[in-house]
Amino acid sequence: MPDLLPNLGVTPTILKIADLTSANLAQYDEVILGVRAYSAHPQLAGAGSKPLIDYAANGGVVVVQYNNGKYGEAEAPYPIATPLSSGDHAHDVVEEAQPVEVLVPASPLLSWPNKITAADFNDWVDERGHAFAGTWSKEYTALLETHDPGQEPQKGGLLVAPVGKGAYIYCGLALYRQLPEGVPGAYRLFANLLSYAKNPAR
Repeated sequence: MPDLLPNLGVTPTILKIADLTSANLAQYDEVILGVRAYSAHPQLAGAGSKPLIDYAANGGVVVVQYNNGKYGEAEAPYPIATPLSSGDHAHDVVEEAQPVEVLVPASPLLSWPNKITAADFNDWVDERGHAFAGTWSKEYTALLETHDPGQEPQKGGLLVAPVGKGAYIYCGLALYRQLPEGVPGAYRLFANLLSYAKNPAR
């Protein structure tokens, strides 16, 4: 994913766990956690994520890409539950052509700089996403819904919540599959995620 960000005019800084301090994070508009970051970096468990939550409260934007097992209520600013293990597929949506409903069309996250519609989910490859949140507290707003045939509606693929002066986003959508394939709608959505700190309507 970092190698693809220059396609959007963004040159990322790769942070180490030791870089997650209030003083260091203050220089960034957004912090994006890679897929399964909480499994790869057990130091982020519980209090290890407090610098990220404090960063959001002070005006930053934290984007958490899909995680399971090691990520949940103790690592987020508000209660959220994702699958307990990589073998729990109840909240995966693996049929890439399944319709996506935009639940909150006027959401700032879906409106700027690109207006995201159901058409932006055309031509996705492999899947819609993994480890959609199964439950979440009222502070989060669910923006999209999709599901496989016979599956219950899955609304936990893109959640956004205000945190103090900033925001916290959970994204289970398979952007990591779409960007290497050059899927236009995925780039448009990712551009909105990357721009959220600057969003004038936030």
